[in-house]
Amino acid sequence: MNSRGEGDGSAVLEYGGPLTHKNLIDKTAKNLDSVVEMKNLKFKKLDNIAVLTVNRPQALNALNLETLEELRNCLTSQQDIRALILTGAEKSFIAGADIKEMQAMNPQQIIEFCQRGQDIANLFETSPFVTIAAVNGYALGGGLEMALACDFIYASQKAKLGLPEVSLGVIPGFGGIQRLAREAGTRRAKEMIMSGQHISAYEALMYGIVNKVCEPESLLQECEKIAKTIMGHSYEAIKRAKKAINEGCFELETQLFAECFGTKEREEAMSKWR
Repeated sequence: MNSRGEGDGSAVLEYGGPLTHKNLIDKTAKNLDSVVEMKNLKFKKLDNIAVLTVNRPQALNALNLETLEELRNCLTSQQDIRALILTGAEKSFIAGADIKEMQAMNPQQIIEFCQRGQDIANLFETSPFVTIAAVNGYALGGGLEMALACDFIYASQKAKLGLPEVSLGVIPGFGGIQRLAREAGTRRAKEMIMSGQHISAYEALMYGIVNKVCEPESLLQECEKIAKTIMGHSYEAIKRAKKAINEGCFELETQLFAECFGTKEREEAMSKWR
């Protein structure tokens, strides 16, 4: 992996070999503003906000094994970001898993592929930083499953969302069945999954699947805006709120509240009310 300077003062890292946790951390830590280019991903960091772009436009950003591994490496290497925005290159967010690659897999390989996809989705859901899906186009199959694992979904007016796996004789396998039922309700989830139909961004908003529908040209700006709003509050409180919501337990909520009370950020915030 080689580094070269760009005119805007950021560093661009060219993919020239296997990406490891350590070199990703070491390289990005040297610059507040940095771009990491992998074979199938682009990772751009500005201060504590990162934009992660799936960059396989020739395949509508479909997820193959190599892309999943790059996602895993990237997500587990971040130590200093507070918000991550996931999006796709060109006209697609993520148009599902790579069907051509899947066709060559045997049953055991398919199980491992699903487990890997679920692991990546779980990283988006459980990471301490805020995760925002910026759905700029097609979010189908595994793509919608990744978006559903994020904390928020902001969608372009041009976005199309769906879980069309039944049209291929299979069902969603990256955790999307459970997450869609949780967000949209079981009846809506059954309808979407069993029909395999795509829905518009506005239908997804009405169903409670997305948080906001944006003009295509302002989608990333709106995601960055909410990220900055969140970052204006205590990070220790934000990550505990996320954990409490995800795990849904009153006892845990009490425990995490008490943990917040012991932080310097809480002390500084409450001191303003004296």
